[in-house]
Amino acid sequence: MARLTPAEQIEQSYDLAMMAFADYLTHERDAPATVDRLIAILDLDSLRDAITEVLVDSRVHPRPQSEISASFRE
Repeated sequence: MARLTPAEQIEQSYDLAMMAFADYLTHERDAPATVDRLIAILDLDSLRDAITEVLVDSRVHPRPQSEISASFRE
């Protein structure tokens, strides 16, 4: 199995969270079960590692200010 990049891991966790919300909205899961599922997603070591890696990388390799400003204009 291929290792996901940190961005892919974060995106996968986002998708899992959206599926948990969808289950709640379609009444397949009640509110407490939805909250439990979201907490389980946030509690994944792989998600914490991915977020940490992205944050450290942004500190070590900061984007030029002009690039940041351009992304907010889009």
